[in-house]
Amino acid sequence: MIDERIAERRRQVRDQRRRHRLRRTIVLAVLLAIVVALVVVERSDLVGLEEVQVVGTQRLSVEEVVAAADLPLGTSTLRLGLGAAEDRVERLPLVRDASARRVDPLTVEIRVAERVPALNVRHGDERVLVDRDGVVVAEGNLRGLPQIRVDEAPPAPGEDVTAQPALANAHRAWRELSGPLRAEVVRYDASGPDELDLRLASGVTVRFGRAERVDEKVRSLGAVLEDLGDTEVEAIDVRAPSSPVVTPP
Repeated sequence: MIDERIAERRRQVRDQRRRHRLRRTIVLAVLLAIVVALVVVERSDLVGLEEVQVVGTQRLSVEEVVAAADLPLGTSTLRLGLGAAEDRVERLPLVRDASARRVDPLTVEIRVAERVPALNVRHGDERVLVDRDGVVVAEGNLRGLPQIRVDEAPPAPGEDVTAQPALANAHRAWRELSGPLRAEVVRYDASGPDELDLRLASGVTVRFGRAERVDEKVRSLGAVLEDLGDTEVEAIDVRAPSSPVVTPP
């Protein structure tokens, strides 16, 4: 009886091993079939990129974005590096953000958010446009935007205002000014990192200096303007906000 039980147990173990080997063989065969199918599909025309769509451009052309993305037609969409394509598009000076996605097996969509010019920067005949983040987005000039005048060539498109300390100081002052006062400033004269004058629409020059203690300077300027009323002045110096100085015409 003992020998029969031992023999039966051995048969069960052998059966379990055969079933285990069979399951493993089936799993490996299925995985191999999937890999082969993927390779065949990946190399076929069924997933070859046929179109790159661009959404969100205004100043940029579709061709500029497509060229920057560098996604050759015919490339398998299973091998496209969309993250790298996004990075390449975001290197364009006018692009603030870019995202890419597969619309279908043959099409990729690139959605672009362009930088919006907020300031004109001028040095002699050189003019560039700067956005709120301080990035030079393009050469040129747009009517209706405040102007910063600098005493040296401005940074090139794609660069940041921090490349020029005087411009960076003026840009910081513009960002930190209160809404009503910012609306009154028609020009920022930045002759140095510590030398900034604000030209108001009324014709008054505000000696502002460094873009520090901005809130104090704004309050000081507001108090002086309120006290002056309709009195004409040439300049108001708020570089020391606790002791503003008024220069008569």
